[in-house]
Order: sequence, then C-alpha cells, then structure tokens
Amino acid sequence: MTTLRTHTLVVGGGPAGATAARHLAAGGKETILIERDFSYIKPCGGGIPSTAFQELELPEDTVRKEIHKLFIVSPKGAEVEISLSGGHICITERGAFDSRLRELAAEKGASLMEAEFLRFEETGKVITSVIRDRATGEEKKVKSDYVVGSDGISFAVGSRMKAQRPAPLFTISSHLASPAFRGDACEFWFGSHHATRFYSWVFPSEGYCSVGTGSTDPRQLRSLMGRFLQRRLPSEPPQDPVRMRAFSMPVWDGRLFSQKNVLLTGDAAGMVMPVTYEGIYYAMKSGEFAAQAIGEENPSAYRKLWLARFRNRFLLMDKLKNHLFRSDEGIEKWVALHRRPEVQEAAMRLWLRKDSGRGGLLSYLKFFRHLLPF
Repeated sequence: MTTLRTHTLVVGGGPAGATAARHLAAGGKETILIERDFSYIKPCGGGIPSTAFQELELPEDTVRKEIHKLFIVSPKGAEVEISLSGGHICITERGAFDSRLRELAAEKGASLMEAEFLRFEETGKVITSVIRDRATGEEKKVKSDYVVGSDGISFAVGSRMKAQRPAPLFTISSHLASPAFRGDACEFWFGSHHATRFYSWVFPSEGYCSVGTGSTDPRQLRSLMGRFLQRRLPSEPPQDPVRMRAFSMPVWDGRLFSQKNVLLTGDAAGMVMPVTYEGIYYAMKSGEFAAQAIGEENPSAYRKLWLARFRNRFLLMDKLKNHLFRSDEGIEKWVALHRRPEVQEAAMRLWLRKDSGRGGLLSYLKFFRHLLPF
C-alpha cells in the first residue's frame, strides 16, 4: 500500500476544507486536500454576504447575481421589504464556487486528490489515515501531523473519532422559473403550514430561482414544498419542480471542535447559524481559524478563536430559535419588529456587514430582550 506523508490532511473540498487548505499552504504547511467527488454540487441557494469577499479574499468572478433587497413574509402574510445597506448578497453556483476555492488552495501549494477518507489506522502524534483514490480504486495511507475534517454531513472523520453527529434539519429545493418571482430580491417565507422550525425561500440566480423549504421531519418535505408553491404561486398551475433534491444540514449546539490533532470544521462541526441557517461564511471562517491554530501548532486555539468571534451571536440566535420560532405567533412578533428601520439597521450591521464588535450584537439584542427569557 502506498504511503504518503504530509503535515496536514484536509478531508473535504467544500468552503471549509478549501479555505483551510489555502491558508495552511500559504503559511508553508505541506497540505493534501482530498475530496471524494470534484463534480459534486451541494444543494444550496449559494448566498454569501458581499463583505465576506473582502474579508476572506474571495474571487468575485464566482458571483452570478447581486441582490440588494430581500423580503420577509410572516405566517399571516405580513410582508417586510428590506433594502440592504453597507453590502449586498452575492449569489453563487456552488459547484463553480467550491471548485474555484480548491483552485485557490492549489495555487498556494496544496495538493488536491479525488479520494475518499475511509478510516484512521493510527492516531497519536502522527496520524495514519486510509483513503481510497477514486481514479485507481487503490487504498493509500496518509501520515500527517494534523487532520482537518471538513466532510460535511457525511461526517466520516467525526464518526471515526467516535464523536456524536450533530442533529439534522432537512431541506428540499428545486430550480424554478416564474414571472411571479422577483428577480432582484431574496425571499424568506415563514409559516408552519409549509416550513416546520425553518423557512421557505426563493433565491434568484441566472435564468431560474432556487426555491425550497425545510423541516425537522424528512417525510414531510415533498408535501411542504407543494404547499409552499401553492402559497407563493397561487395563480399558476402546479409546477413539476426541476432538479428537486433533498438534503440535510446540521443543528448547531457548540460541541464539536477538535480532539487532540483532529479538527472539525464547517457542517461537520455543526457551524450553521440558527434561524438564518447561513453556513458558507461560517464554514470558511472555521477553516481559516483551524488553519491558524495548526499554523501555531496549538490545535486548542481553534476553539478559542471561534468562540471569541461567534459564540455570543450563535447563542442569541439559538435563543430566538428556541423561543420565538417555536410557533407562528412568535415568528409574527419577530417579523413585525423588522418593520422598524432601526431593527433593520442592527440586523444589517450584524448579519450582512459581519460586525464582529460587541456593539453590533448588543444593538440587535436590545430589540428582543422583552421577548426572550434571560
């Protein structure tokens, strides 16, 4: 069996893994990134705040559409239009976006392989991983000082660590075209009739919209999707959705970061923002933080970096999810508050501009204090 040697093995070539590999390689760490299928396209609306492109030095040629407005619709049909300020939402196509991030990692010196992680043969100061080369079917050993698990919901690295998998939420989405869709705005529709503990969405792209909904129960997905389309397109005959795909995403609980010299990032660590379910930005930041900790030869610093930057905002949104979003009545209150310009501004500061200061979080929190138990 062929044996390879590297400083860090990154498992998974999505935003988290590709970002980790890029930063590791840029810092002079020999890095191998494996992805089991370079052609895989994750079902995803592909929305990323424009501010992330500057912060993370992302190529803007991956942007398919710029969105400067969004609509929030409550369960009872109250609609709030929000004009984005201080930034906008960039719509990407995930296949092209992920591929471009891997190219950036390769340009910095990371080695890319289309291969599947199988198991750990040895853990300790040096880790021996067994992978399967997709082109040849050959099993190979990779010896490394660190492993970064960025393999999303497949959770192969986490499972081999005997870590507890994050609880899932389930989504279903499709590509649809309709003159009724707003081509210049993202839409978030709330209501337990068509989305349970989640929301339904419409994200414009080139020539179509990504349309979908979510649920805690995968058996409900198709019926919920049908109900949402009836609500969103009441005057049109039922459509046969194109490329309908079901997918699951993790529920954040703050547990998973690392075990010794194995670090988990992105969806594999449950790093999806409660309520908004934004994952791409936080996946890339987790990859950056993991690479920084490895570069310092201090893997425990990874957790500290992430908590210092994001813990409080994740905790706030988790409280909103667990208290306001338990019922349609609670969601009505949340949507109603966002009619106020000062609430919209606080939201833009926190979620769109990614204000990392304490003031940004407090400015948003103060509007919800009377609705949340503290």
